[in-house]
Amino acid sequence: MTTFNMPLLFQKRHILPTGRMQLYLSGITQTTTLRALLLSKSGIGICMFSNKSSHKKLYHIGTRVTIEDFTHEPNNPLISLKIYGQEPFKIATIKQGNDDIIWGKCQQLPRWPQQEITTEQQLLSTRLQVMFNKYPDLDKLHHQQEFDNLSWLCQRWLEILPLPTQEKQTLLNHPDCLHACDYLMSKIYTQH
Repeated sequence: MTTFNMPLLFQKRHILPTGRMQLYLSGITQTTTLRALLLSKSGIGICMFSNKSSHKKLYHIGTRVTIEDFTHEPNNPLISLKIYGQEPFKIATIKQGNDDIIWGKCQQLPRWPQQEITTEQQLLSTRLQVMFNKYPDLDKLHHQQEFDNLSWLCQRWLEILPLPTQEKQTLLNHPDCLHACDYLMSKIYTQH
């Protein structure tokens, strides 16, 4: 497995391989972080955190992303980054630099293998297509849609559903998407 160092950002939302997301950073308070992200040759690590109760919990599985585009409007302090999920990783160690940037020594994890959907799993595809039609911004982010690939479908659902962070991390810790598929299908069936 490949090991690499990269800057880490901890977010409540998560991005997974082949996913896209808009990320907003403050051009005022996060300029050092933004500079490190733009200069990083290995990309950025996006990891999840949970701030339930009175303390934050950082999670060790993340996704290395690259910046596809960024915009900054003159009267807006936020800078919008369009990021693309490359591959998953597991954090081995974390250190915070003198500039307050968090760096991680990370071990690359294998991507979930592509898998063709079955007739029973078609519901995941149909519902996601409905979601994309209902939210055009989400549809625009994903211009390479793979509605017949179970791995792609499960990853998109895990990105957009408001599931507990610990449950997402448990599902991501499996070598393929089958546990995530079973979990997501059970969620769909219990809602009807």
